[in-house]
Amino acid sequence: MIIDKINNWKYYFQNPIFEEIFTKLDCLNQETPIGNYFKNEHFYFKVMTYQTMEEPSVIESHLKEVDIQIILSGSEKIKLYDFNDVQITRPYSIDDDCQFYRAINSAHSEVILKPKTMAVFFQQDIHHPQFFTNNRIENVKKIVIKVNETFFTS
Repeated sequence: MIIDKINNWKYYFQNPIFEEIFTKLDCLNQETPIGNYFKNEHFYFKVMTYQTMEEPSVIESHLKEVDIQIILSGSEKIKLYDFNDVQITRPYSIDDDCQFYRAINSAHSEVILKPKTMAVFFQQDIHHPQFFTNNRIENVKKIVIKVNETFFTS
């Protein structure tokens, strides 16, 4: 996992495809409608909105895509688990590139994601998003950039 300011992306991503990705990111903002953008064989952008919760239920990981998550508005806490601290509730599906879990032990880490920051979740990063921050439910608008994992493993 990587957590940092979006402006520092060049420290982590050397492949030229990331120049294209972060240039396209500048085309999206809080006014961008929910949906998928710039979809191609290497990456796509998923713009979503939801309310944070005290106890969200989605715990997931991905195999063929790496998530670069960016908050446009609001903030959320994301918990991270080791594989030994979760139990699979739905085996991996290639259709949505997801495996789902339930926690059987505590998370090993937590991050707070706010505007102008990014969190990058790799295959080993079992993540549990959508927690509220400051004991307050709020609306979050978020971009998840789904990048083919081969750009990180080749």
